[in-house]
Order: sequence, then structure tokens, then C-alpha cells
Amino acid sequence: MSICLSGVPRVGRPNVAIYYLLILLGLCLGADAVKTTYYDSPRLPTTLVPLHYELKLLTRLESSSTFGYEGAVNISFFVHESTDVVVLHANDFSIKLGKTRLLEWNTLNKYEVMEFNFNRKLDYLIIKVDNYLKEGRYYSLNIEFGRRMSENRRGGYFLVYSTDVVSLQKSWYSLTHFEPRSMRYTMPCFDEPALKATFNVTLGHHKRFQSFSNMKVVSVLAHKEMKDYVWSVHEMTPLMPTYLLAFSINNLTCTFSQTGGPSPVRIRTCARFSDLRLTTFASQKAPLFLEYFGQVLDMVLPLNKIDQLAVEKYPTDAIENWGLVVYSSDLILQTDEPDISEPSRFRLQALQLISHEIAHMWFGNLITVAWWTDVWLMEGLNGYFEVLGIDHLYPRLGRRILAKYRETTLMHEADSGGIFVSIKDIQANTSNKYAYQKATSVLHMAEGMVGNTTFLDAIHRYLYQYAFASATTDQFFESIQQASDRAKSLPVYAYVKAIMDTWILQNGYPVVNVIRNTSLVLIQNHFSFNDSRKEVWWIPLTYTTQSEQNFSDTRPKAFFPANSPLLNLDVFVPDNDWIIFNVQAMGYYRVNYDEKNWDLIAKALSEDHQSIHVLNRAQIVSDALFLWKNKRISWSTALNVLKYLVDEDEFEPLMALVVGVTNGFWGVSPESSMAIAKWLSNAGKWYAEFINYTFDQLVFIDNILESADDTSVED
Repeated sequence: MSICLSGVPRVGRPNVAIYYLLILLGLCLGADAVKTTYYDSPRLPTTLVPLHYELKLLTRLESSSTFGYEGAVNISFFVHESTDVVVLHANDFSIKLGKTRLLEWNTLNKYEVMEFNFNRKLDYLIIKVDNYLKEGRYYSLNIEFGRRMSENRRGGYFLVYSTDVVSLQKSWYSLTHFEPRSMRYTMPCFDEPALKATFNVTLGHHKRFQSFSNMKVVSVLAHKEMKDYVWSVHEMTPLMPTYLLAFSINNLTCTFSQTGGPSPVRIRTCARFSDLRLTTFASQKAPLFLEYFGQVLDMVLPLNKIDQLAVEKYPTDAIENWGLVVYSSDLILQTDEPDISEPSRFRLQALQLISHEIAHMWFGNLITVAWWTDVWLMEGLNGYFEVLGIDHLYPRLGRRILAKYRETTLMHEADSGGIFVSIKDIQANTSNKYAYQKATSVLHMAEGMVGNTTFLDAIHRYLYQYAFASATTDQFFESIQQASDRAKSLPVYAYVKAIMDTWILQNGYPVVNVIRNTSLVLIQNHFSFNDSRKEVWWIPLTYTTQSEQNFSDTRPKAFFPANSPLLNLDVFVPDNDWIIFNVQAMGYYRVNYDEKNWDLIAKALSEDHQSIHVLNRAQIVSDALFLWKNKRISWSTALNVLKYLVDEDEFEPLMALVVGVTNGFWGVSPESSMAIAKWLSNAGKWYAEFINYTFDQLVFIDNILESADDTSVED
């Protein structure tokens, strides 16, 4: 007897008469009228912990009339607390109730299922048995299930097709996309990120297809009952959460590459046959990133293969399943180009995607989040290492990407009212690119705060302590704290968690106002300049003066505490020296100065703009445009600062000008503004034309403002 979980809210003991009676009662009286065991908490109970899944699943792809799968899963689990109820996730597929079995390992004692209940809202399958499962014992639960398949991605396991470029015929194949919580729509499971287990996956399919999963195929066996069908048996996975499980039945064609060293990792990059030559780029670059991250992180992955699938119409840019990475084909497939010092826009996009997904093998796979509120940390770390990987292959290009992330995120915060890095909405927290970019920018600030060596030491500690486990944001901060204490990187009053919490638990960012008197007076404001906003931050303050010109030291010389909106710094600055805060723009904040300091900066830029670090020039340009737009500095001050740009030849300051004008004044989206900046940088003469046009407009505005001032004086 089977039941489709999407159609019936609750089902009683697997007896035909009672089964139909409960359906009738549910339809006539409502689910709450039936006296059954129920569970309604948003998180699974902690009484059981899954250990291992033995999955056997057969997929039919030969005819559209039979598209579907059927399978059985045997879940081994440990009982932490005695209970007679098993709660796990299941929805939108059929279960053969009469074949469900629960068995104790040691005694082989079978438990009779008394009730099957279902909480549709929370996707729970609730199984009540006739005796209590004993604390400290091991059990196994066997469930048979299946359903029809379609192109609906919500089901977790779905169909896609490629079209032959000559015959235009469709070739269907299957794929999974379980992150963040879609495995529950494919098979019964404990679908929470901290509940790690190992998986043995055996996939049945027609022999003209091939089987892909997280681990390699160790044997192919003939199906005893179905002609031309085989079972592909995959190696057991390492410990991992359900959302990282992946499998695919397809007939894609692959190119091969591998890493170097004594234990090479074999990499297959696969696409439809007509696109095979376009896989070369990804096939060549993935091993380079894998080798580099292994060296930097000093931790070998428990993998001997990684498959990369280039798939049409994939629901996301990519998914980083352990050992089986899936990409959208339009983002990853690249035509041959000459080997030049800087990749084209589309190649850079593909490089970033490959670097990011390979970094996920450590951050997100080897270590996973304890809950989705911490996904910002995994994505922030992957963004950080994505940039390191790009910079390894193309020096200085990573710096540009970080500048882009910082600039687009600051703009988006201003447009949207602010970005929360850590939020409770699971779906929003796993799809917000601006939150990820802000996370990377904030972690880059943390690196500057403790120093590069200490930051990498903290990451090594974090990896070694939590490999094959789940970790929280606080545990990562504790790793930084321990590394910092060891290196004495921070003053005794600077506690990493207290500092970083102000950046991840609040939206927006501060603007630091610098006023020069006998000492420096600093005031922090919310970027919106709304007096009702009470957010304050722990701000790592870095600065240098005209006499020092030390733009290499990014370690903070002071901290702006979060318990006060005002800070006095006892720093002597010669009267005719500029002072510039936020060295190399590593801090995620803007800076405003008094009129005198802006004039000194403008003078230095006009006389020798290269005396100021290129990243600080970009920051100054961006801040000046933002502050003028928000009426925090006069137009003449902004123009005085910006006019040096006619002599600028570096990407970052020019990018800051283009995005500041197109987004801040023309209302173009941050991403489109960045695309315009990139396009202009590739077409050199148009950059010059844009700058000339912009300054014509700026001078025109300045003349209007001067005329208005003259008129008001005459009046």
C-alpha cells in the first residue's frame, strides 16, 4: 500500500480499513479531529541523530510517459533520548507504507508502525511505533518511495534536456539541486544542515546513460529484472549534510584533467557533445584552483575525483556538491581565446565561478553551517578565497574584484536601505548576492584588522577543529580570537566577537566624520544620515598622513567603540599635512573630512595623485560623490577633489567615478553601473570620452551654483 504525501495530511496504522477510515475522517472533520501523534516544532527533535543512508534509486528516462523514479532508503540512526516517535522530513512523493520497517541493530528486533502522520506545513513525516526506542542504541529505518518526474526544480530531483544543434531533438537527463532544503521533496531524510551522515548511493538506469554522484562509480551490475538496465554502485561519501548529496543520470560527454602531486584528483568536465570543445577552459582552470587552495589551506580533501557538469537551464549559476559541481552552461562554457594578461569579461565571470565553487569544497562541504543563519560566513569565506584564487592566476585582478564587491554593495545598501548579512529567512539567506559580497568585504576588513598571517592562521585553526563537522559564526570568531591572542594582533580591549557582531547583526554601514582641531574628533553616523537611526559600530581605524605616506600598514591604530558616537584621537597632524583614514579601503565604511582636509587631499591628488594609494584614490572618489549627493560636502569641494581624474589611468578610481555617477546620479543599478565601468575600461577612448562628458557636466553644475550664489548675494 502506498500513499502520496502531497495529497493526504495524515494516515493511520497500515491496515486497509483504518487507512480509508482516517482519510474519510480527515476529509470530513479536518485533521485536528483525529487523535494522532503530531509534531509542530520548526526544528527536528534532538532525540535521534542520523548516521548513514543506504540509497538505492532507479530512474526511468526512456519515454516521457514513464519519466520517474522509485527507490528505497535505509537510514541508520542513533537514539540520544528514548522515544516512540520518529520525525523526519518527507513531502511530494509517494511512500509504500506497508513496506516501512524499523529494526534495532543489536537484537534485530522489529518495531511495528502504529501511525503515519504528516505535517504538510513543515514537511514532517511522523512515525509512531509500538515500543520505545532505547537511549544509546542504534536503529535502521527502511522506506520505499517514488514519484513521477518533471522539469519542476522544487522537487529537488528533476529533469532537464539538451537540444541537438543539428536534429533539434531533445535529450532528457536527470539532476539534483537539494540546497538549501529540497532533498525532503525527493526522499525521506533528516534535512537539516547540522545532521551529517555518510551515504552509499546506488543508481539504476538504462545502460545507454551514465551515473554521476558525489563519489566515483566502483562497480556496474546488471539489473536482474529489467532488460538493458544496470545498477551503478558509488563509493561511500564522507560525512556530509543532506543538501550536499547529488546525483545525475545523463549522456553528457567529458574532457579529463587532474591535479599534480602524489595523490592527484581526477577532474571530468562534461557537457553535451556539441559543446565539448567549450569545456577546455573549465577543465584546465579547476585543477589550478584546487592545487592552490590545498597549498594555502594546508588540508587535503577526502576526494579522488571532482566532476563538473555544464547544464542548460540550471536554476542557479552553480551548485557546489561535494565531488559533483554543476554549472549553468552559459556561464561556464568558453570559446578559445589567446592567452593574454587579463581575461575578457565573460572569461573572468567563468573564472570567478570556478574559483568560488572549488573553494566551497573546504568552506561549505568540509565544514558546513550549523544553521542557515550562518550561511553568510561560508559564502563570505568562499568569496574571499575566490578572489585569492583569481589573484594567484592574474595578479592584481583580485584587488579589482574586491573593490567591485565593496563599491557595488555600498551602493546597493544606499539604494535599498541596508543589507543584513545574517538573516533568518532561509531562502533569502541562500540567494542574496549583495549579502555575500558584503560578507566578503567584512571578512576582508577582519583580515586587515588582525593581519594577513594571523587571519590565515585563524582559518587553519577553524578548518582543523571543525573539519567534517558543522560550525557557527561564533566558533569562527573564536578561532580569530585565539589566533589574534597568540600573535598579540589586537589590544586587550578589542574582542573579535563584539567587534564583528556590529557588522553582521546590523544593516547598513557607518560614515566616519573627521574634524581637525588640536586633536582629531571623529563622529560616526549611519549612512542614511537619519538621526533616528541608533546603530553604531566597532570601527577599526587605520590612517596615514602626508608626512608618513604609509599605505602598507592596514592594521588598526585605534578602534572607534560602539558605545559612543564620538571619539577624540590624540594624534598630531602638521597643519599643512593631509590625513587619510581607511588605508587601502579595507574597512567597510565611508569617510568625510572637514573642508581643510578635503582641500589638502585635492591638492595632493592634483600635484601627484600616485602619492596616494590607488585603492584610497578610489575610496576618495566614491566617498566624495556619495557625500555630495547626500549634501554632506559642497559641490565645489567635490569638484576640487575629482578634477584630478583627467590624469588618472588606474581602473579602480575610474570605476569609482563611473559607478558613482551612473548609480548615484543617473539611477542605474549597481550591477549595470559596474558593467558600464568594465565596458569603458575595455574601450579606452570611451573612458576618456565619459570623463570629458562628466566633467563638462560637473563644471556646468558648478557654474550654475556659482551664479545662484552670486544672485543671492546681490539680493
